[in-house]
Amino acid sequence: MKKKSVLKLFWNLSIITTIIFAFIPKVGIRIEEPYYYFGFPANCLTYYKGPRLTPDIIGIVFNITFFYFVFFILNKIFKKYYKVVRKGAH
Repeated sequence: MKKKSVLKLFWNLSIITTIIFAFIPKVGIRIEEPYYYFGFPANCLTYYKGPRLTPDIIGIVFNITFFYFVFFILNKIFKKYYKVVRKGAH
């Protein structure tokens, strides 16, 4: 894969992962009555009883960036591991 397409894939995976982690019970949902906080590691949404759903832009950007770097670092680790395994097979 080309580097640009891999980086674009990481951004897309980061957005999807941020959305998924926000709604996992005991990980992404924190309840402090009467508020409900959604997001991991930072809060993305805050819900208050009634029609009040407040997005936290800084939390959303932080989470997407956090997961992007997690995927980026994991990719580097797997590439190094793959080279070592492949080199040892010959």
